[in-house]
Amino acid sequence: MSDSAQPDQEGQACKAIFVARQPIFDANETVWAYELLFRSSAQAKTADVAEDDLATASVIADGFALAFSGMDKSKKAFINFPQRLLLDNSVYALPREICVVEVLETITPTLEMITALTNIKSRGYTLALDDYVGQPGYEDVIRLADIVKVDLLGMSHDRLREVSAGLHRYGCRLLAEKVEDRETYELSKILGFTLFQGFFFSRPETMTGSKVPTPVLAKMRLLRALSGDDFDVRALTKIISSDPSVSYRLLNFINSAAFSLRAKIQSIQQALTLLGKQQIRQWFLAVIISDFDSTGKVQEAAYTSLQRARYLESMAKMYKNRAFPSETLFMLGLFSKLDVLLSQPMDKLMQNIALDKDVEDALLSKPSPYWSWLSLVEDIEIGNWEDVFAFLNNRDMDQEASATSYAEAITWTQTLLRMK
Repeated sequence: MSDSAQPDQEGQACKAIFVARQPIFDANETVWAYELLFRSSAQAKTADVAEDDLATASVIADGFALAFSGMDKSKKAFINFPQRLLLDNSVYALPREICVVEVLETITPTLEMITALTNIKSRGYTLALDDYVGQPGYEDVIRLADIVKVDLLGMSHDRLREVSAGLHRYGCRLLAEKVEDRETYELSKILGFTLFQGFFFSRPETMTGSKVPTPVLAKMRLLRALSGDDFDVRALTKIISSDPSVSYRLLNFINSAAFSLRAKIQSIQQALTLLGKQQIRQWFLAVIISDFDSTGKVQEAAYTSLQRARYLESMAKMYKNRAFPSETLFMLGLFSKLDVLLSQPMDKLMQNIALDKDVEDALLSKPSPYWSWLSLVEDIEIGNWEDVFAFLNNRDMDQEASATSYAEAITWTQTLLRMK
């Protein structure tokens, strides 16, 4: 996510920042927290040692409110704190009810550091140790930690058993990070892990031979009808008007602050006339996507899909390359997590929707001109800032404008989903 430039108290413009949000799930696959990863686009080309400090401090000042605006306040926010910021009381700028202080594995566990962590915990903050793989020297930190994040990537199952057994005697909660497949996920649950983070939750396993349920097929047919440029507006108007819930949400959406209307819209016909054909399609597609399921995992995927769609649409307009129409990039983002939303293999779902071949290939992770655009949003979401800024620089696209567009996509998505 990102924050647009705002004037500070001295009248100077603050630089936009990117904020990546990664969900953390419990054993029921319900979102328990988010990890927020920050990067100032102004620092994109530097390798300053103080960059971590600057990034975290910037988010404490500007990004935290944006990241949780309109979101469930019962969810925790994991925030990385470099050594210097742990020592200078920066933690106390964030609410202890929400903030989980994530202690980076790069800190030096000196007496001064242990004292600082003890004080932070005594103030009611939750402490988490990041990227633990069983390395020695962190025993005093683990004694204080409420949560220890174990990096499972590349770790053998035998080593995982050994590390988890060693941690259980401290009484801390175990979080498995970089969980990439069901086997590792199931094993970590058996070994006592209760929190989980990783690609497994974004890339469901393929279910061979499964059938798409009938209610889902109905929605897929509607998605297919809307995916072309020649859809019937009158038929769509009839569908919307026959559903009180959808009608209410449409009027609520168009009467929101996002449109800044002088007078309230009173009818579906008025709303659809004002929106125009392209926005009608985008809005209704978003409604369908957000209604697929109410589970935490699926709702997180719906949020991400809508945010990606809006951001990619704005980036296409900024790029002004006719090879990548804004409506096509919107569709790319919207359908990018369709397999998670429907718990079905993406290749099977593509059989039900008529999409541009290059877009379909990108969704199926095949070589395609659109693949780099999908990679862009995925890199933002995992905090892979080097590749994000390389993408923007290679296309001569402004980093600050991109960050502002991402912030606008967040606001738009939250406005839409709050109508549920």
